[in-house]
Amino acid sequence: MTKYYKSQYYKYPIEVDNIQWEIIVTITDNSSRKIIYSWYDIINKNTNSNYITKGILWWLLNWIPEKVLILWFWWWSYAKYLEDHFKNIRITGVDIDETMFQVAKNELGVKTNDLLLDKNDKLLEELIEKNIKYDLVFIDVYWYEWIIPEEYSKLEKYQNISKLLNKNWIISINFADYSWKNIWKYNKIHHFLKKIFWENYLHINSEKDKKWNIIWIYNISKKYTNEEVSLNYLNLVKNKKVLYDSNMIKNIYIE
Repeated sequence: MTKYYKSQYYKYPIEVDNIQWEIIVTITDNSSRKIIYSWYDIINKNTNSNYITKGILWWLLNWIPEKVLILWFWWWSYAKYLEDHFKNIRITGVDIDETMFQVAKNELGVKTNDLLLDKNDKLLEELIEKNIKYDLVFIDVYWYEWIIPEEYSKLEKYQNISKLLNKNWIISINFADYSWKNIWKYNKIHHFLKKIFWENYLHINSEKDKKWNIIWIYNISKKYTNEEVSLNYLNLVKNKKVLYDSNMIKNIYIE
């Protein structure tokens, strides 16, 4: 059965399908194309969404964070995956659209109540003034057709995000479409983040030789190989630190 959620920011309703415990969320863009924006198996607690598994995998090389900030909350599957796999996780979700919070709660069963509206793009400054810090920040900020809002193409935005990080913690950003139409803007953001986090970064391509869901990880302690990342994850599973997800270490391409 398909459910529909109306958002003031999209021309067509958001569609949510529950097919044998798989929650699939799609939108129809202005060109009448249907795009899957979120996918989660609520029974097996896993996902085929590479931007989730590859965006999470890297920080397990250090330790498991407790406080996580997700910008924007279109990507509910991040929150659901973290809640299912890590017992002590505390999540703050930010979005400009309250409809996204409704879908997260009603359809995926996301538990966090720390969901913050940011219609005026002032929330990060407010969090900085309150001296609130996070161990991990996910940035996955897009309109339909993978358009990055203009405010997320400015150095000041990433400087503010960096002020919200606890010492030695990291930013993870999903560059959804690393093709010719977006690469100039992505390179600009990459330059900003290298300027702020000059130590090390990883470029993880979730599909070999393709330009979709490329994850950039900033401020890590060193460069890692595919083998190091996979072995570390399997050791955590063996020691019962995390639940096993076969998708987590499948198709890792670190550049």
